[in-house]
Amino acid sequence: MNTIENIIWQSKFEAKKNWLKAVKILEDGVIEFGADVDLFLQLADVYSAKKIYKKAIEYYQKASELDTENMNILFRLGNCYLSMNEITVALYYYDKIEPMFPEAMYNKAIAYSKKGKLLQSIKVLEDIAKMKPDSELPYFFLIEQYLSSKEYNKAIEKLNVVETKFGKNGKVCFLRGIAYSYLKNWLKAYIEFQAAEKLKYSTANYFRAYGITASKIGKSNQAVDLLLESIKLEPFNLATYLDLINIYITQERLLEAYKIVEHAKRIGPFSDALSLIHNKIIHMIKKKYGDSHPIFDD
Repeated sequence: MNTIENIIWQSKFEAKKNWLKAVKILEDGVIEFGADVDLFLQLADVYSAKKIYKKAIEYYQKASELDTENMNILFRLGNCYLSMNEITVALYYYDKIEPMFPEAMYNKAIAYSKKGKLLQSIKVLEDIAKMKPDSELPYFFLIEQYLSSKEYNKAIEKLNVVETKFGKNGKVCFLRGIAYSYLKNWLKAYIEFQAAEKLKYSTANYFRAYGITASKIGKSNQAVDLLLESIKLEPFNLATYLDLINIYITQERLLEAYKIVEHAKRIGPFSDALSLIHNKIIHMIKKKYGDSHPIFDD
């Protein structure tokens, strides 16, 4: 005998290899048993997993009409609208959840952040932090919001909390280095980036920030190596090329600066900043070597 439980089980099994067949099984179930919360939820979940959010919303709303007290349905509706970048509607559904739970609070903080409401996002994340969650995720999101809001000392304080609670790791050191960089405390920033290096932390943004900091404390050769590493990981970030070129100019390594400009010209639009620095390098090379240098043969 067919039951709703069997239909849902069959659909979950089929969804792993043929989601359209899973949908057909569930739609046939609705025809057989009529409107049912569990069938509508499973249909919505299948569509949501395939990122077909409008259809998912349609079935979540049908399920919500049948079970108006189910806060998890409101949460899923909010998540669909958040994924579609319809932030105002997402917040409408998150606001209806009572009582709020940490996952909904976290996504609500994301929605506030996407809407540019950093203070509201921070408030929600601080409330989550008071619950002492077992995951680092909300802490790191809060720290990133502090950095965006120029609350650098608060970011450092929270990073210290994360380190105490979860142990030392490369991301903590990296973000603490970023905070110290914004405070222009270059030596402390350098020490943090150095610690992240020992912990095998490795991203393009990290190597760029580490390189800039190294240059600020006079370690220009190391700065060059670090910026080259950043470019290797993220070859289309023209800002890193400009950082490297400026260090080469400071060191009077003009021919290397020229080569980097020429390379940067090939990988992206020739921005005003790149054009200005290109002209500056040409002028400096001519002044140092004269118009007869081989680079001008082309």
